[in-house]
Amino acid sequence: MNKDELLGYCRNEFEKMKDLAGTLSSLCPAGKTSYRLEETAAIGAFLFSVYSGIERVLEQLLLFDALNIEKTERRHPEILKKASEMGIVPPELHATLAGYLAFREFFSDSYVTELNSQKLCGLARGGQETVARLEKEVYEYIETI
Repeated sequence: MNKDELLGYCRNEFEKMKDLAGTLSSLCPAGKTSYRLEETAAIGAFLFSVYSGIERVLEQLLLFDALNIEKTERRHPEILKKASEMGIVPPELHATLAGYLAFREFFSDSYVTELNSQKLCGLARGGQETVARLEKEVYEYIETI
């Protein structure tokens, strides 16, 4: 993959993430406090998809720089850690993304009935801003390579 292909890949991924994050905002309007199980499941699935997109972008950047992350149990935290070490993700954004990663880890090993809709909506309401911040950082990083 060359730099232009990497840029195109990232643009495509960010468009998908922005669409999902926009939907999340509509699923978690301010002031809403009660959610049906189906709504909670949908919010969880959308959040999982957004974080999966974030990981795909970060992993592609790492691969572009010849850093392959092995497919182990620690793969997901390792992607975020390496992206931070390389300067793709600044410390304050790393802290935010770590919250999404923690959710991803919980979601993949839990029953939907164990999800807390209020906590999910806290992440969901920040989704658009988080994706926009990461997009800015990623494009700035690509400019340097």
